[in-house]
This record gives sequence, structure tokens and C-alpha cells, in this order.
Amino acid sequence: MSNTQRLVLVGLSGVGKSTTGRIAAERLGWNLIDTDADLEREAGMTVPEMFRNLGEPAFRQMERALLARSLDRDDVVIACGGGAVVDPSAWTPELLGRPGTLVVALDADPATSLARLRRQQLEEGAAVVRPLIQGDDPLGRLTSMKQDRLAAYRRAAITLMVDGASPEEIGRELARLTQSVSVEPDVILRTPTGESHITVGSGAVDLLPDAVRQASRKARRVWVITDANVAIAHGDAVMRLLADAGFDARIHAVPAGEGSKSIAGITALWDWMLSGGAERSDVVVALGGGVVGDLAGFAAATVLRGVGLVQVPTSLLATVDSSVGGKTGINHPAGKNLIGAFNQPQVVLIDPNLMRSAPPRELGSGWAEVIKHGVIQRSTPGGERGDLSRFLDANSPALLRYDDPALSYVIRRNVALKAAVVEADEREAGIRAYLNFGHTLGHAIEAADYALLHGEAIAVGMRAAMRIGQRIGTCDGETVEALDRQVTRFGLPLTARTQWSAVLAKLGSDKKKDAGTQKWVMPLTGGGVELRTDVPLDIVQSVFNEVNITPDSA
Repeated sequence: MSNTQRLVLVGLSGVGKSTTGRIAAERLGWNLIDTDADLEREAGMTVPEMFRNLGEPAFRQMERALLARSLDRDDVVIACGGGAVVDPSAWTPELLGRPGTLVVALDADPATSLARLRRQQLEEGAAVVRPLIQGDDPLGRLTSMKQDRLAAYRRAAITLMVDGASPEEIGRELARLTQSVSVEPDVILRTPTGESHITVGSGAVDLLPDAVRQASRKARRVWVITDANVAIAHGDAVMRLLADAGFDARIHAVPAGEGSKSIAGITALWDWMLSGGAERSDVVVALGGGVVGDLAGFAAATVLRGVGLVQVPTSLLATVDSSVGGKTGINHPAGKNLIGAFNQPQVVLIDPNLMRSAPPRELGSGWAEVIKHGVIQRSTPGGERGDLSRFLDANSPALLRYDDPALSYVIRRNVALKAAVVEADEREAGIRAYLNFGHTLGHAIEAADYALLHGEAIAVGMRAAMRIGQRIGTCDGETVEALDRQVTRFGLPLTARTQWSAVLAKLGSDKKKDAGTQKWVMPLTGGGVELRTDVPLDIVQSVFNEVNITPDSA
């Protein structure tokens, strides 16, 4: 469990701190402290009256004293007034910086805040006057105030976007932020072929023995499949965990890299399991990144016509993409992942602590899939909130340091998005193809020479897809530039160094073709994507040349 004892909410007036704070407190069984409401009770006057009668310096002094008293308590949710944390002294170790205190900023478009404040004004009646929304241009005042206070709000551990979300949804997310691992799965993915229970949080790997039992009630033997690098970092700890729980655990490490996803690689796994006496009640644990997850998942799907499967991803890419959704397989000389099976893991345990040992380049490449989800979000089931791209922009410093709770939160949101898409279209007959945004060219670039990691190639592929979309009229220039800014911010490559002839050959064997027609996932202005089959090849080649720096690319 987390050591969070106090949850502090900050942000502009009208973002819903009091309402969502009350919901979070009820879910946690904690007390809510609404600093503005408590000050009004103590002073016997409203906040505007205190400003008018006492002056802002006196009000801020009273506010600071109340904040200090509130932070002396445990198991509390504190909803702060909009200006309570603007002074840097509020962030000292004695106040907001004290251990056990989680500060969360709630962020909304000023127009959203204004609408909420006007609704509150109507509910409160004429007896309560809110000067902030009176007179000319209240939206301009709110916009200016937000800009002035933004640097203070960004000091929070995490910033949540509340536009388009219900108070109940935000309250639930706030409560979850205080926990390392939830008692219940964070996401349950249900499809006709299977059900995956997915848990995200620090310490999730400790649930592995229970996950194995869930994958197979009669489980006695566990086949841990990993790669050489992950085996060194986590193999011993995982094996001890399973052995202490009474399992006959065996481990096999494949060479790190895409080369292991081959006929030879899968044959070696089959030989290892079958010669070791594999039984139908056994369970495969995929401990590693996307390569291991695909390879081990295919082994679990095929040996003895199927055994239990638990995914324990150790890379960011695997946590938000390949460990969820049931796609497994190996590569073929004709292209990536052309041989495989759909095989839903019974359990997925995502522990951010495992991924922090990954090489920096491998760790960083996973951001491409996170950025992709932000692009496609508005076209996915329940994705109307459309907040992921804004979340990445607001929280990038914490995310790039791989800090919790921001990291666990963004993983949970990405996993939930992918699970919703897979539930709606497990076999990629429709909207699951949206998950391939940037992958048509990206996979071809990757498979042409494997000089780039998967996420790096997808980043280049997304930049190309954006430019193709602009050429054929699905998106505007600002949409293209916004993607470029995120790719740069998260340290992903802007260009490839690949021969067009090699890429063209891989496009020819793309497994997502339908009746010989290439399907393209095109971005839309304002967010979301659509499927198109009318993209001219000459535009594809022209755009490829823009994002590629190999002289002989034509």
C-alpha cells in the first residue's frame, strides 16, 4: 500500500476540488477539509467579504494557518482555495512538502471553470456574490489568473484534466492515486475468447503467486520465459517468489531483441517445455518486454493446444501495448508478427518498479504508444474526454523521471483505453485497427533493417501519418505540429535512416491489408482517427522522404 496519508487538491476556482474531494474522501473513508468553507465558518463571512473587510494579506495568513493545521492530520482530503498555493512558502517541507502528502492539481479549460462557477452562483442565490465571474470578460480574468498561477499548480505531483469527466470519475481517480496496488483489478478485459484481469501499481509483481492460481486452479508447474537482460535484473526475485509459494518454477532466458521472435525461437521454447513434461494445468509467465510477451504468449497458446498465461511486462512499451489485448506471435522474413495467435492472458501484472531497470533507450521508446493513444482517444469507446494528450503535456517532467503516481496513472489510463478497444473488436475487424495509427509505415521502417526499436519506428511512422493526413485533408497543420512537439518532448526520433525500396517491400506484406487494399489510420483535426483506403502511394513515398534521411531513399 501507498504511504499517502493526506491528499491535497489545488487548482483554479471552478475545477471541482470540493466536489471531487468529497467523493474521494468517501471512497477512502477519510475526512474532507474544504479550506474556503472552513474559513467562512470560522470568520462568519464569505471569502469575498473577507477579502473586502480584512484584506488579502490577512486572508492569506488565515488560510496558511488553516492549511498547516489540516496537514497535521492523517487520512484527510484537503480541498484548497484557488490561491492558497501560489506563494512558494506553501511548498516547504513543513507544509505541502511533508512526507505522506500527495498534492494533485485539477486542471480545466477556463471556459469549463466559468460554466461551473456560474452554475454554483445560481444554486447559491443572489445572497452570495462571486466577484470573479462578475462584470465584463470573466472568461478573460479566469484565463489570465490560470496563466499567472500555472507554475505553482504544476508543482503538484500530478495534474489531472477534468474537462469532459464526471465528478464521480475524477473522485474515483483521486482515491486510486493514494494506493500503490488496488485490492481489485484496475481493468477487466472481457472478450469472447477470454478474460484478462489487469492490475497496475508498485508492488503488483508480489501478486504473482495468486495470479498463477487464477490462471490455472490446478497449477503446479510454472514456466517463466524471459530474456537475458531481464533475467539478470528480476529473474532470481521472481523465481524465489514462486518457489516460496510452493510452485515448481522453471526459467528460460532467450536472447534479448527481435531476433528471438522467430521459428527457431518458438521451437526452442516448445522443446524446453515438452521435454520438461509440460501439462495442460501448467502456467506460462511472460516476464519481459514486448518480444518476450509476444513469444511467450504464442508458446502458451500453442503448446499442448494451450496452457495458462500471466503477463508480467518489464518495459513501458509492453505495459501499455503488447501485454494487453491477446496478440501473440513471431516474425517472418516477410514482416513483423505475421505468424501468431490471439491468446488473452488470464492475468496481467504491471509493476512500474520492474521497468525502471530497463536500458534508457528501451524504456523511452514506450512513450510512442502512449502518445499514439492520446491521438486516437476520441475515436475509442468512452474516449470523449480526450485528455491523454493534455495529460502528457502537463505531466511530462514527472513522467520522464518515471515518478509515481503520474507513471502508474498514465499506464492505467492507457491500459483502460486499449482494453475498451479490444473488447469492442478483439479480432481487428473494425476499430481495433485504430491502434495501428503510425504502425503501417512504422512497422515497415522497423522491419526493413531493425535499426530502430519498435517505439522509435512508430514515432517516425506517426509523424509520417500526420503529414499524409495533412496532404489528403484529414487534419490541419497544428495537429501535425502538436504531435511533433510531443515526439520531441519524450525524446523519440524524428527521422529514420532506411531505404524506400526496403520499406515498400514490407508494406507489400502488411498483415493489415484487406482484399489487397492497404488500410491507413489517418488523424483528424481536434483528435481522433479514421480508416482510409484511398491514400496514393506517391504521397506515401513523398512523406516518407520527409521523415527519412537516407540519400538513396527515392
